[in-house]
Amino acid sequence: MDAAAKADEVRLRKGSSLRERLVRAGSGTVVLLLLVPGLLTWASGGPPLAAALWAAPLGLFLVGVAVLERNVAWIITPDGILIGEQRPLGQVRKRLIDNRDIADIRVRKNRFSYPASFSLACRLASGEILVSPSLPDITRVNEINARVARLLGLPDAAPVDNPLDAMNAEITLGSPASADFGRALRMAVPVLAGLWILLFLFAFRIGESELALGLLLPLGLLAAFALYRYSHRLSGAFWIIRHGEIRIERIALNGQPSADTIRANDVAAIEVDKPDREHRTCTISIRLHTGKIFRSPKKYDEHGARAVRAEIIRRLNLPPDAGTAAR
Repeated sequence: MDAAAKADEVRLRKGSSLRERLVRAGSGTVVLLLLVPGLLTWASGGPPLAAALWAAPLGLFLVGVAVLERNVAWIITPDGILIGEQRPLGQVRKRLIDNRDIADIRVRKNRFSYPASFSLACRLASGEILVSPSLPDITRVNEINARVARLLGLPDAAPVDNPLDAMNAEITLGSPASADFGRALRMAVPVLAGLWILLFLFAFRIGESELALGLLLPLGLLAAFALYRYSHRLSGAFWIIRHGEIRIERIALNGQPSADTIRANDVAAIEVDKPDREHRTCTISIRLHTGKIFRSPKKYDEHGARAVRAEIIRRLNLPPDAGTAAR
């Protein structure tokens, strides 16, 4: 549900669509099919295949999440909070919280969540605490909290620290880049090279000269050169998004701090990249007219990435169609 569905209500939702559940359950079933050869081998007196050792818990986890995951919806109005909850094989359970039973409500950062997310924590007069689904727009968590407080007739809560909040003069992505990380990697190169040389000498000693000279030696040299050459780039980047410009700070190849400033007339497109398969998280890409591309130092879920993209476009005063988000 949309957090800004109507002026006199806020709607929040968590859960998966039927299509997502079917994909998850189908993936779990395919993984579980890997158990069959292992069980047949075990039944014939041999040891079970190693694949079966991880196929069982992974497959059961995927199927279990698809079957047991709850869909939860909050509808917040001046009269209170209507909470609906449903499991795939169950009926909808509803609970109405009258606004007179609510002591306070505040934003809290969800621990151990990746990517970072925020929810509303509602404390009832009885002392019970209810936690809402994640707020869909990570750039407006304090604004949504203030709006909910006004709807329920509660005093405004203290704003939560959020580096992506649109109310900040600057929003930041990533952490300040430091040359210390790159220097530490460069100091580790001789140690890693020494270990690789031992592996090379061992292969040569046991008569594997073709392996030693044809693979281990060139691979080790290339790896050592690449790690030493690009170690400072692994320190990451730090984006500072202000009104009218974006400053991107990172460490140059020579270990010195460097910065690029991007303004509206430099931008050809701002896009949300295709989500990865593992976590369904996205980066944000800024493509310049010169062809150079900058990708955000952190990943976000699709809702969060689109919200950050929209805020970047707003701060640069670009048209909303400044690049189409990848799907």
